[in-house]
Amino acid sequence: MTRVSWDEYFLELARTTSTRATCSRRRHGAVIVQGRRIVATGYNGGPSGYPHCEDGGCPRALSEAEQGHEYEDCIAIHAEANALLFSSPEQREGASLYCTGAPCFGCAKLIANSGVSEVVAAGNRYEGWESVRDFLRGSGVRVRVLDGLEGMPSLDLR
Repeated sequence: MTRVSWDEYFLELARTTSTRATCSRRRHGAVIVQGRRIVATGYNGGPSGYPHCEDGGCPRALSEAEQGHEYEDCIAIHAEANALLFSSPEQREGASLYCTGAPCFGCAKLIANSGVSEVVAAGNRYEGWESVRDFLRGSGVRVRVLDGLEGMPSLDLR
């Protein structure tokens, strides 16, 4: 029997966490790890107490005929932000944040100011990702995207 690497283990936990997501467009998960101990998890969805996307909380979840809403109209709090919200500054200091997709710029700003020292993403790069990656690196945050590009290994998370 072969043991999975720590990266595979924590990214698989982030993927499992994403199954709790309530966003009708994307399901992402995040796990914050300090010293190989899980200190927080997060998934994308509406704020606590607010209706979920499928319950009419998000204007982007409307039927195709009613759509026209943009990303800015999304009510979901991203997985990375939720994981940061549910961890203390002490838990984040020097920690790694594992996420199922490359973080957006909004989350990157939160990460850069959180004490997290490393982001490990399973992939899902997007147009403009390079500038977000450079911002994180410029803020002293190590970045690894494990999707087989840029000489990084590829992890298959189904």
